[in-house]
Amino acid sequence: MAGRRGRAALTALGIAFGICAAVATLGITASASQAVTAKFDELTATEVTVKYPTLDSSAHTTRPDVEQRARVVELNGVRSAGLLATADGHPPVSNIRHDDTPWSEATVLAAQSDGLAAAGATMINGRSFDTGHETRHDRVALLDSVAATRLFGQAQAAAGAMVYVAGEPYAVLGVYQPPPGKAAITGAVVLPYWSAAGQPGLRFPDSQMIVRTQLGAADQVAREVPFAIAPQAPERLAVLVPPDLRSLRAGVERETQALFLGLALVSLVIGALGVSNVSYVSVLERRAEIGLRRAVGASRRAIAAQFCVESAGLGVIGGVLGTIAGVHVTAATCLAKSWLVILDPLVLGGGPVVGLVTGLLAGLYPAIAAARVQPADALRS
Repeated sequence: MAGRRGRAALTALGIAFGICAAVATLGITASASQAVTAKFDELTATEVTVKYPTLDSSAHTTRPDVEQRARVVELNGVRSAGLLATADGHPPVSNIRHDDTPWSEATVLAAQSDGLAAAGATMINGRSFDTGHETRHDRVALLDSVAATRLFGQAQAAAGAMVYVAGEPYAVLGVYQPPPGKAAITGAVVLPYWSAAGQPGLRFPDSQMIVRTQLGAADQVAREVPFAIAPQAPERLAVLVPPDLRSLRAGVERETQALFLGLALVSLVIGALGVSNVSYVSVLERRAEIGLRRAVGASRRAIAAQFCVESAGLGVIGGVLGTIAGVHVTAATCLAKSWLVILDPLVLGGGPVVGLVTGLLAGLYPAIAAARVQPADALRS
């Protein structure tokens, strides 16, 4: 190995690439799955949605009242809650009173300001409505950034303007930004919940309550909220809870690791083949040396052990270099993505061991070939 340093270095690099790919794969996928889980915690894992029965003329189906929201807010683990209802169909929306081509794809909502906040909306211009607007039945509205841009060209121009819903005028108080992936409040015109119920041309048959919980309290709140809202008939409510975070994280890790570990395995096999080929070439080049050692009394086992030790040494060197490189690749990737760096100590300690085993296995065939060299034939050649 010392006499052929260039060849030994290139051979060790083959294994180093495979070990580097494996260590980086395990580290990056663990860090990425933790980042995905954290993002899921922020956006979804704290939201519980309660769907009410469709409003009709039945005596058992009534519009949700304020007292229900107050009881929900008092539950342990609840940060905020509010009612949200969707208008039947798509009422025409325009920024002109008599518009021959109104926006017919807009979503018209009736919501409490707390309901929008619980859904993750944030005001970016103007202000939200309050209970005073509802008690006075003021004709005011909020627009999301998509609807404001669609109607007025830019979100900043919407606040203070007039918008016409089903031909009726409403003053735009402000513009909000919906969270990513929240289709229910995207592209929407939002009216105050209680005052919207009596507006002409609008009907809100479907209501729901959005409940924002503390992290880790969603499951408990989901079990309690039907009894807080409708203790006489909790089974009439449909409660939607976020999926289990543990299964999400396990799925992310399983899918990503399966893909990239396959690529790392290919790199490791290529490195092992390189070690095997170089060791076999070394056997052919050193036939005279092998024959001389056999002639002075070296056994077949000693010859085979010599070549196994050489290939295993190259494997250990490659494993150490690959582990170091894998740690640096993982750290650089996580820092670039602002992720928490997660490295399993077993992976760090296992890199050199895997390199040792790989080099040893790769050197078995050349070692056996070297042990079979006959002293007389080797010296004659």
